[in-house]
Order: sequence, then C-alpha cells, then structure tokens
Amino acid sequence: MREYLIDGIKKIGLSYTDEKINNLVKYLEYLVEYNEHTNLTAIRDTKDAIEKHFLDSLLLQNLLDEKKAKKAIDIGTGAGFPGMVLAIFNPNVNFVLMDSVGKKTTFLQNVKEMLNLDNVTVVNSRAEDYINEENRESFDIGLCRGVNKLNVILEYMIPFISVGGHFLAQKMVGTEEEGEATNALNTLGAKIVKIHQYNLPNYGDERLVVEILKETSTDKKYPRRAGVALKKPL
Repeated sequence: MREYLIDGIKKIGLSYTDEKINNLVKYLEYLVEYNEHTNLTAIRDTKDAIEKHFLDSLLLQNLLDEKKAKKAIDIGTGAGFPGMVLAIFNPNVNFVLMDSVGKKTTFLQNVKEMLNLDNVTVVNSRAEDYINEENRESFDIGLCRGVNKLNVILEYMIPFISVGGHFLAQKMVGTEEEGEATNALNTLGAKIVKIHQYNLPNYGDERLVVEILKETSTDKKYPRRAGVALKKPL
C-alpha cells in the first residue's frame, strides 16, 4: 500500500517526505476502517482509494505550488478530497474543509486531530450559511471535486475567492459544463483561463482541472440563500 502510493506520487512528478507519506498512509488506513461502519465513499478497494482519491487529489499539487497559495477552501470536501490530502502535503497553507454532512466532518475532525494538522479547519455548513464579512473574498484558492455542475458550484465558491485568486475545479472529461457556465462566470466576476488535462498515474483515467481566475469583486448578494443556486443556476 505504501509503495503503491509512493510510486504514484513519483509518476505525478512530486517530491515528498517520510512524514507526508506516513500521514497519508494513516489517513488512508483510518478511511478504510471508518468506511466499514460509516458510508463516507463508495470506493472500498484500497488501491482504488489510493488512485481515485489520494493521487487524484495530488494532481492539483503543481498548480497549488504555482499559485503560491496561503489560504484555501474546499467546498463539498466529503471525506477530504482534495483538501485533506493537499493539507498534508502543504503544511504552510491554511485549509478550510467544508461539508454539510455531519458524519463526514466528524471523520475529518478526527483525522485533523490524529495527524495534528494545525493548518486545517473543518466546517460543517453550507457555503451559503458560512460566508460572512470576515471570510468573503479572503481565500487565494478554491477547491471542489465533482460537486454539482460548474454553473452551480461557481456561485458557492467565487464569493469566497479574493480578486486575483483562483478556483481549481476538478471535473470528469466529457461533461462540457464550461459552456453552460458563461453567464455565472460573467455575473460573479470570473473567467476560465485554462483547462488542464491529466491522467491518473496508474489507471490512466483522464481528469480535467478547470482553472478559473477571479477578476473583479463579486456582488454581495451572492451566494443567494440556501438551495436557490441549485434550483435556479446563474
């Protein structure tokens, strides 16, 4: 398990330390154990979890380095992907990991404490309820993997991002969601600057990361109240 994880990290082209690998392995073991009694993820096989959760999350690492982020938010983080994996790899970046499902945030709080991750804040909330004057437009990087369509998640995410900051949206190939998101991008003050294509290091599955730049300040009426973005996307 450890060797498989290290091999995948090397194939992505990332450097690592023993401490980072040890923490990833502890996280993985705890996820597998916890998932036996509490449904956190549909993936049960350990190799599948390494490839489709851990290594998939680390496909973002080089982009995170490039942006020199200091503060990141992962909305709809689930069991911590990509946010918890990236927090382990980036101890100098502060991460907010948000999910509205209590059993998932309980698990993440346990991981944070088990690994003594001072750079992680776990939040059990909806984005619409969490945003306030203090945290609005305060994050350098936004992260989200596969939660809702792009035109929906943009309304949750972009208000948190500072002007000049980026949203790295992980998407499956072939969804063609970028075209539907034009109005949301224009309304919220953002634009797509690049679509990165990656392959999982061992399985070869294609992945997309839509890199979005926050160009101008977002009107404070966004995000709209809970549930509206999903029912009436921008």
